[in-house]
Amino acid sequence: MAFAILQKELVTPDVEQLKRAFKVSPYLRDIDAQNATADAHGILLRGLDSEQADALFAALQAEGVAVELVRESALPVLQPARVAKRITFEKSFFTAYDAMDNYTEVPWSSIAFLAAGYVRTGDQKRHRTAREEAQLRAVTAQPTDDHRVLKVGDQDRYQMVLDIFLRDGTTRYGLMADEFLFEDHEGSNNWDLSMKFVDLVRQIAARAPDAGLNRGALKATGEPPELFPYPSRPAFNEELIWLLWKIARLNAGSVN
Repeated sequence: MAFAILQKELVTPDVEQLKRAFKVSPYLRDIDAQNATADAHGILLRGLDSEQADALFAALQAEGVAVELVRESALPVLQPARVAKRITFEKSFFTAYDAMDNYTEVPWSSIAFLAAGYVRTGDQKRHRTAREEAQLRAVTAQPTDDHRVLKVGDQDRYQMVLDIFLRDGTTRYGLMADEFLFEDHEGSNNWDLSMKFVDLVRQIAARAPDAGLNRGALKATGEPPELFPYPSRPAFNEELIWLLWKIARLNAGSVN
């Protein structure tokens, strides 16, 4: 049975606290603490066996890092997205069109959650387990700090992504800005792609005021609107899993 250690809040953990806590594991090094700090999107560690999980959880708590220990099987699974190439707005619903122009009408009230992000797509690195990190170091001999910051020219490797999750718990629509057909309206012909993308997020959020928002969607709907960067698609997805897990727990608590 595999376990994961999750953050209680989406905050950047202190790297020195993580370094000290990670010393209880034979598989983790200071570089892993640095990567975990830079890439903290809700899930600190995963793929842990029971012994590792208990030791690391206790060490992190002793350092004052606010975390929770959960079975990985309890975490939500992201279903494949239905790709939306175009969206039109109606008073009580939106219509999503695929690449073949097949369409589905979706009531605004059925939207549970919006997730937007400026996501790095050039590197598909996934989060490795503690044991996998140790094995990789043994092969390469030189540990590499491969978390990323936005550098000059990196913007070409980023994609504006929007996911729309429905309340049925399984359906989501996904789109990427540079493959999406935006509806033109007054003044929008002169907008660049980022302005069109932010406007789309804001319009959907305004019509679904009860929907949850990830950090990217919150930034896009703020004043002034901003694009929130994610270092990789796995990081973006891990934040979604974390948020959906939190929402499920809140809903379970309201039922109980």
